[in-house]
Amino acid sequence: MPQWRLFVVLLAVLVLVVVVEMMRRRKLREKYAGMWLVVGVGVVLLGAVPGLPTWLAGLTGVQLPANFLFAGAAVVLLFVVLQLSSEVGHLEEEVRTTVEEIALLRCELDDAKRELSARVARAEDEVRGLAATREASR
Repeated sequence: MPQWRLFVVLLAVLVLVVVVEMMRRRKLREKYAGMWLVVGVGVVLLGAVPGLPTWLAGLTGVQLPANFLFAGAAVVLLFVVLQLSSEVGHLEEEVRTTVEEIALLRCELDDAKRELSARVARAEDEVRGLAATREASR
C-alpha cells in the first residue's frame, strides 16, 4: 500500500475515532455524527481499496478518478450545507417563538407588579386610616 493511501486511511480512521469520541462525550449530536461516520467510512473504503475510485468513476461516466472524488466531495458538502441551513431555519423559528413568549411574560410581570403596587398602596392607605381613627378616638 503506497504511503499516501496509508495516510488517507489512517486519517479517515482518526476522523471516525474523533466522531465516536465526540458522540460519547455528547459534544456531537447523533444526526450530525451519522453523516460524519458515513463520510469517514467512505474515505476509508476509497483509500483502502485501490481500484475503487477508478471503478466508481467509470461507473458514473467520469473520466478521471480525481474528478469523481472532487465531485463526490462537492455533493457531500452540498448536503452538509443543506442540513445546516435547515437547522438554522428551525433554530431561527425557535428563537422567534421564545422571544415572543418572553415578551408576553414580561407584560404579565409588569401587570402583576402594577397590581401589587396598587394593593400595597391601598393597604398603606388603610393602615394610615386605621391609625388616624385610633388617634382620633383617644
